[in-house]
Amino acid sequence: MNYADVSCLCKEFTPEEISSVGDANTWKRFITQACIKIDEVTFNRIRGVGFDHLTPFQQDCVRKAVCYQAKYIVEHGYDESEISSYSVGDISVSVGSNGKSANKHGLDPLAYSILKQSGLMSRIC
Repeated sequence: MNYADVSCLCKEFTPEEISSVGDANTWKRFITQACIKIDEVTFNRIRGVGFDHLTPFQQDCVRKAVCYQAKYIVEHGYDESEISSYSVGDISVSVGSNGKSANKHGLDPLAYSILKQSGLMSRIC
């Protein structure tokens, strides 16, 4: 089950932003991938209790987060990972983390903020 659909995208993005990616079937694929990522970062709580059992506020947060995550997947791919270190011969380089939790989870920063407000990302329920 997807938590959002193309009509939800229309509320968050301009028609130009939506049409630049493709048709409804293309967006459905990105929305499905976004829902998988949202389930991952919410510890499958939404699937566990059922989307219909969330509060209206939480449902709205999840729908918006899915839209922003779908757009993020369009722009960056499903699971953009940052390289933290590499080695070439005798040379080794380590790059420090930028400290952004959204990047660590492969989430759009706005989707992360919206989900954080919902309380669904907390390990304690």
